Amino acid sequence: MRPTALPEVIAASLRERIGVEWSTGDQLPSEAELAAEYAVSRHTMRASLQQLQRAGLLETRHGSGTYVTRYNSSIRAGLQELRSLHDSIAQQGHRPGAAYRRRHRRPVTADEARRLERGPDAEVFEIEREITSDDRTVAFDYSVVAADVLPDDFDFSGSIFEQYARVNAMPERAVARVRAVLEPAVGWGDGRSATGLYLLLDQVQYLPGGRPLSWSKIYFLDDGFDFLIVRHGN
Repeated sequence: MRPTALPEVIAASLRERIGVEWSTGDQLPSEAELAAEYAVSRHTMRASLQQLQRAGLLETRHGSGTYVTRYNSSIRAGLQELRSLHDSIAQQGHRPGAAYRRRHRRPVTADEARRLERGPDAEVFEIEREITSDDRTVAFDYSVVAADVLPDDFDFSGSIFEQYARVNAMPERAVARVRAVLEPAVGWGDGRSATGLYLLLDQVQYLPGGRPLSWSKIYFLDDGFDFLIVRHGN
């Protein structure tokens, strides 16, 4: 399993406190106070806070302090973050859930083989699932994962990233396109969009070394997630 660096562990803990202990617009304790609370150096705490700043969850006002960014109550996710939806939902104080409509192994299609850089005889795990937050539908996930990377009994329940880590198959990066789409056929059940409008995250995830791991098309309902793009000056 890939070891987790201390700043990442602390950043995850701070993320869980946002929206629970600190509301939007609230000022956090000082860097020195947080470092003392977590029994780490100020350098380590600064690195943790910077992770959340890059994700758009915190902002630093020079001469004033660090504050929770002002956004609404939707789930906040930085587009530059490579994280599982399960973790994004859970770490903001909500209850994640997933209902699978399809979860099986099958031969790859020509388009999937091209995306995953596999031969025509390759196989994939196909996943179709409804993602929920506090029992409310927030997205529909249509994914295929290269079967030659995972064991036959791979567990897709819960946080898929945690399961990837257990078999040493953590993605290192992803290349994604985000666009609004009109897809009335997407989704199922009461949670599907009544208008057919979704925000589509179309991405390929890559293993260390550059080999593709998965291709996902995740359709988000318009009121479930706030995606943040954090832009920095030169």
